[in-house]
Amino acid sequence: MFENIVLKRSSEIMGDSAPVLDKDLSLSHALDEMEKYKTDRAVLTEKKNVRGILTLRDVIFKLGTVRTKQATPSGMHASSFMSEPVRTVSTGDVALQAFKLMDAGSFTSVPVADNGEVKGIISRWEIARILAETPEAADIRARDIMRTFPVSANLQTRILHIRQLLFQYDLSVVPIMEDGEFLGVVGVDEIALVFIKYYELSRGEPKRITPLKYVIAGDAIRLRPPKIDPDGSVAEAADKMLKYRYRAVVVVDKGKPVGYITGLELARLLLRGSEQA
Repeated sequence: MFENIVLKRSSEIMGDSAPVLDKDLSLSHALDEMEKYKTDRAVLTEKKNVRGILTLRDVIFKLGTVRTKQATPSGMHASSFMSEPVRTVSTGDVALQAFKLMDAGSFTSVPVADNGEVKGIISRWEIARILAETPEAADIRARDIMRTFPVSANLQTRILHIRQLLFQYDLSVVPIMEDGEFLGVVGVDEIALVFIKYYELSRGEPKRITPLKYVIAGDAIRLRPPKIDPDGSVAEAADKMLKYRYRAVVVVDKGKPVGYITGLELARLLLRGSEQA
């Protein structure tokens, strides 16, 4: 299953869904470019060669700490937040190699580079696009690949605590529950938006309307995340990921969030399918 996908060359499935930027650009510039691409990451280069990956996850891990408390995104280099070293594949490698790297490192993207120079990227968006159009994916249920939620939060939970949960459990989103009712999610994107808004991009002092430590889930919640029934297909989940341009599709059973699907689960499905062939 999926041999026709995993044995394609990386050049056949890669896209340009993430900006390629010089590592010495300011964080605010990088974030602006990421917003233009409607993505959560950028490939950072040095003399046109891959040097690191900048993601919103990296940003929320470091912003709001003691070291960055008095800084502003316009006054910090994107390289201060990037993850390195970067694992890459070449245009001539089969796509299977990229999926193996994603699985081993829990990555949701792998840059495609020849001799260090970026040619494209294989990310959740490229994988979702492929699976949304693949007949085999229509026969696999969401419940079969979803990741279950180990924790939840409520409207009064502080977002700094939710940030801690994201890293503690390696989550993309946390469901927000109130009196047993599923209201929405707070995840990497929502917390990053709060953090970025908090910091003044054009002045030397951060905004102090509400200190970050007092911001709660109710201030940041995404009320209508993409959702799917456990018996919905993986193709449908992939399609919704693309339509909503969101990192996670929440699996909801009888009104209760039971799990979620991200690009990593999609990549692992392709890898597992190739191993079972």
